[in-house]
Amino acid sequence: QEVIKTLGELTGKIEMPPLWALGYQQCRYSYYPESKVKEIASGFRERNIPCDVIWMDIDYMERFKIFTFNSNDFPHPAGLNEYLHSINFKSVWMIDPGVKKEDGYFVYEQGTTGDHWVQTSNNEVFTGNVWPGECVFPDFTRPETQQWWGTLYDDFITTGIDGVWNDMNEPAVFNGPGGTRPEDNFHRGGGILPSGTSLRYPYIYGLLMVKASRDGIMKVNPEKRPFVLSLANCLGGQKYAGTWTSDNASTLEHFKMATPMVLNLGLSGQPFTGPDLGGFGGSPDADLFANWIAVGAFYPFCRSHSEKGTNDQEPWAFGEKVENVSRIALQRRYRLLPYLYTLFQEAAQTGLPVMRPVFFADVTDKSLRAEDEAFMWGDDLLIVPQWSEDPQLPEGIWNDVSLLADGVENDGYQPALKQKGGSIIPVGSVIQSTEEFKTDSLTLLVCLDKNNSATGNLYVDKGEGFDYRDGDFEFCKFSATTHENNLVVTCSETGKQQTQKKRYYQIGVVNESGIQYSDWQSGRKISISLK
Repeated sequence: QEVIKTLGELTGKIEMPPLWALGYQQCRYSYYPESKVKEIASGFRERNIPCDVIWMDIDYMERFKIFTFNSNDFPHPAGLNEYLHSINFKSVWMIDPGVKKEDGYFVYEQGTTGDHWVQTSNNEVFTGNVWPGECVFPDFTRPETQQWWGTLYDDFITTGIDGVWNDMNEPAVFNGPGGTRPEDNFHRGGGILPSGTSLRYPYIYGLLMVKASRDGIMKVNPEKRPFVLSLANCLGGQKYAGTWTSDNASTLEHFKMATPMVLNLGLSGQPFTGPDLGGFGGSPDADLFANWIAVGAFYPFCRSHSEKGTNDQEPWAFGEKVENVSRIALQRRYRLLPYLYTLFQEAAQTGLPVMRPVFFADVTDKSLRAEDEAFMWGDDLLIVPQWSEDPQLPEGIWNDVSLLADGVENDGYQPALKQKGGSIIPVGSVIQSTEEFKTDSLTLLVCLDKNNSATGNLYVDKGEGFDYRDGDFEFCKFSATTHENNLVVTCSETGKQQTQKKRYYQIGVVNESGIQYSDWQSGRKISISLK
């Protein structure tokens, strides 16, 4: 843990993401036209399946030209975003680095006038084929190019777009060696960056792109936290964008690869990561998708994504059984948002990953070091997939936690959740989007250690904006001890957020026989009977 913290000190730590980015997200290559996007969003609300974001892939563009909208399929992007916002959805739209080489196209014309393109070894403008055909590529090593790129978001973001997806930013070049640019492409550098060939700037190209994107978006909406997702990234890129694990396949092999990939990214200083749930390439069967979304509900970045020519991959596309599995999985995630948001605040402060390998529970236990199926959220919640065979789990008190009523979690797909002895985990209510997120009433799950004590934290801010930097947040420290036959829970608070004059808590005592709830209580000190 100290090594990871030191890495964060050296390379930087994430900024607090907007709260909505921690919700479930639905994507496809591609949802179009506008009516299809509305249909998908409405489908979640009609079925009471929690979801926060719909994503737009390249088909929203006019002939795949970035910063344009297809006038036939997306004639009113501002109106679409307004509709999505009206039903508590956010939207994320793709922007690639490949700029179509076309006279009269404003991005190409501006970039050419400003001399912003990557060059060949002969100091000529490099061209390569991507989705729009022949393209040129911004040289993000130049500060002037980064600044210009940021200005392109001015009109784009003002349509009500909430987040940006920078894909294909290795950069991908269809007719290039290995599907990317030649190694002798020349980058001119500037500022602290030296000139050099592409060999000097692999993956850093993607980092510089998302930095320029984030800076540009911030200038348009300085009061909002930007959300950027990147394909390519590098050490330090966590300061500018989340990273997903790229185009996977709808296979059992790729499903089982996802967890160790996300764990390794977390150990590499990238805490906001996740795979394409269900797999991008191919069509998962109902059983595979059910397993994937049940576990995927516990990845830091939680998005389903699929390519053209595959079967529909919305939670209801596989029948009633999988729809129910998906609903339960996402309800579990949303109930845990108070705890998850607190873990993201910890990541922003320390650099520690949100999703952690089980050996973090006991770094001296060498048997835990190869475990890559079970994993942890923070220090206190252990997630054990149903399909995991003989997982190596840490010793000590780890009691089972149930978040929903009536045993609906026992459907054969939902991972077992185990709470660490000595911990207090705050959980909220079942909600349909983060727009409904409130912390005026919370449940504290208390799992006592062998000394009959426990501690836990809750971080709360507005979920948007940057007032938290000036202390406008609330940080609650909970502690629990036993006195005679009573459990005494106390709360101390720091920060200056005063949005809630009083918070109401329900106490759930987590023991080997399940969870025993007290009545609702209020105030900073709570005493309940353990008889």
